[in-house]
This record gives sequence, structure tokens and C-alpha cells, in this order.
Amino acid sequence: MNVLMLAPHPFYQARGTPIAVDLVLRVLSSHGEVVDLVTFAEGKDVDYPNVKIYRTPSFRFAQNIRPGFSWKKLLYDLFIFIKAIQLVRAGRYDLVHAGEEAVFIALFIKKAFGVPYVYDMDSSLVGQMVDRYPGLRFLKALLEAFEGAAVKNATAVIPVCRALATEVQRYSPSQKVVVIPDISLLNQPH
Repeated sequence: MNVLMLAPHPFYQARGTPIAVDLVLRVLSSHGEVVDLVTFAEGKDVDYPNVKIYRTPSFRFAQNIRPGFSWKKLLYDLFIFIKAIQLVRAGRYDLVHAGEEAVFIALFIKKAFGVPYVYDMDSSLVGQMVDRYPGLRFLKALLEAFEGAAVKNATAVIPVCRALATEVQRYSPSQKVVVIPDISLLNQPH
């Protein structure tokens, strides 16, 4: 299987989501799947068989990217989108594996190119944005509509905990929702 993986965060760093992406890459690689990973410029290079890593350009004014919504992430997301479209147009992918806000890029790819996607869901994007920027509460219904579209169009949704899986159910997904708990492997060498 040829997989396009979209990881909108620094990779590799020894923290939550990058650790989860590392685990997914290890499993896919060990099963002989071919993976193209598109991620931020920031992070440590890691080698896996059958995996090619594409990084966004790096900008000095937008370094030290922290978890959560930020203008820095939006800047780099634009470059993830551009690279993902280039790769989809040039290659043949069976599946897109998208985490965090990259699910909207995957949704676009599904609508424009017919490539299905899996939504690797670490948190509710709406909850995260409204909690961090309370002034966005007036847009909550619109943001939930976008999040709901991302959930409903996914081939599968993979939340990291049962509470998040329960939240996903409010969007009435017709596809499979599989909880894969977030496991910390901080003591593993890289």
C-alpha cells in the first residue's frame, strides 16, 4: 500500500503527537508499506525502511513550534498543503493518513483526487481553538461543521482516548471509530 502521511508538527521530537507518528511509521514500515511523510522543517531526522520524509521550508521567524493552534502552524500548514498536492498529482496513493488540522488537507485530497483518508485524531480542533481563543466562540457552530465534515468523510477515525471517541459520535460518523490510546515511549532511543 502507498500511504501519504500528513503530520502538521515538528517531527521527530520526543513529545505526544510526534511519538504517535513515530509508532505509526514503525508499524507501517515493518509491514512493508511505502509511506511519504510530509511534515514541518523542525525536528530530528529519523530513518525508516520504505519511508521518505518531505519537510516544509524553514523560517527563522517561525521556529520553536509548540503544540496547539498558532499562526506558525498555519504558515507551515500552507506548505504541507502545497507539497501534499504535488505528491498526490505525481504519485499514486491508496490512503492519506492525516493528523490534527491536516485532516482538512486530506478532505480536500479526497474530494479533488478521490484518495480516501484516515483521521488520526489527537484532540477536538474546535475545543482546542475555542479554549485558547475564547473570542472565537461565535464561530463555534461553523468550526464544528468543518470538524464534522472531516469526521464524516474519513474512512476511519482514530481518537487517542474513549472521551474523544464519545465526542466524535456527535458527528454521527458512518465509518469506523477505533480508539488507539496515546502511549508515551519517551525512554526509547532515537
